Amino acid sequence: MGKFIIFMWLCSVTTTIDCKQIKVDRAKFSDQYDCVVYGYTHSTKLLREFGREEVNKFNLYTKFLCIPEATGPKTET
Repeated sequence: MGKFIIFMWLCSVTTTIDCKQIKVDRAKFSDQYDCVVYGYTHSTKLLREFGREEVNKFNLYTKFLCIPEATGPKTET
């Protein structure tokens, strides 16, 4: 089984939806399970750091995606 990479965004809903990709402490995982659990755990930590007032004021939420790591470009021989 290959490695998985996480991509994470912090989003705000005011008059429009605005999402910015954010850096994470750990980007590669041995499987889908570890990647998804990290995504939810990191999301919870991040939102708690912002606090109730900021989360409610800016309607903050996170989203993330775990995808298999590319094995590199394929070349024809």
